[in-house]
Parts: sequence; structure tokens; C-alpha cells
Amino acid sequence: MVGNRVTERGRGQRGPARETTRDGSRQLAAPRRAIQGASPLAIGVTAAGLAAALLLVATEFSTVASVDVASGSCQVIQDTNPELADRCELSGFERNGGSFLLLAVLAAVMGWGAGIGGSRPAALALVVIGVAVLAWALLVDLPETNETGALGLNFEGATAAAGPGLTIELVAGALALAAGAVRLLAPARE
Repeated sequence: MVGNRVTERGRGQRGPARETTRDGSRQLAAPRRAIQGASPLAIGVTAAGLAAALLLVATEFSTVASVDVASGSCQVIQDTNPELADRCELSGFERNGGSFLLLAVLAAVMGWGAGIGGSRPAALALVVIGVAVLAWALLVDLPETNETGALGLNFEGATAAAGPGLTIELVAGALALAAGAVRLLAPARE
């Protein structure tokens, strides 16, 4: 193995000055060159992975489930019983504890790796992320959209409903799964 080793000149030695071993500025153009040389399939897989990541972030800040109280608004409940009012709207962050933010970062990186990088392990990771998000949405969050909880016990006309966050969560999981599956099913040279 040949290394990039430079020895210092001692005092009084003559010879050429040291040269740099790398040009780090060339690395900044690498992503642009990678995108320019990528196939439409690679760009599509990357775009789907990045879109899934953005949707996972949006899920954390959206309402996943809510309870409508027919006899009074949640503002009235907030004034009388703040703990009970917390159930009026459940955000993705309250349901998932921020875990979708971590999955979003992972989906973005794996989307780039599977698409532009052509990595099959990254594509498999995207499939796993998609399956995990869909499983969470269908097995954990979806049943919560039918539960009125303590509000239903205290208010007779309370009804539970799914919020837009659940739909965003399902689309994000489907996009990640599809992006990974497309890369895995594509010919190796793509």
C-alpha cells in the first residue's frame, strides 16, 4: 500500500516544496456529478426516498387522532381539566415520541444510497423502514383513531376520528417501501 507521506525538509536541504495530498474542493461537486450521471430510475428512487423522509417529518407535527366533544369544545375542557384536554388532539410526536424524525433521517440517507448510489443494502433498509412505518400506522395509530379515551367516559357525545397525520404516515411508509422495492427489483446495472 502506497501512502501519502511527506517528510519535512531539514534546515539547509534544498529540493521541491511539499505538495498537497488532496484537493477537498473537488468533493463538493461530487453529488452534482452523481445526479447528472444517474439514470431516471435512480433519480426516481432517490426522490421517493427523500419524499418519504419529508413526510415522516410532517407526520410528527400533524394530528394523527382527535376526539370531537359534541357538548363542548376542547378549549372549555382545557380550562376545567387540562389533563383531559390533552386527548382532544394527538400529534405524531405525542404518538411516536419523535422516532419518525430518526426514521426520516435514515430514509433520506438510504434513499440517496439506494437511488444515486445504487446500493441494494440501502434499498433493503428502505423496505424495512417502509414496513416498520406501515406496521406502526396500521397496528398502533389506526386503532387509536377509534378511541375516545377518558373524554368518551366524561362526555357522552364524544367521537374519535383519524387526523391528516395518519394519512401522511401511511403515504410515507408506502413511498419508502416502494422506493426500496423498485431498486431491489431493478436490474443490477441500473
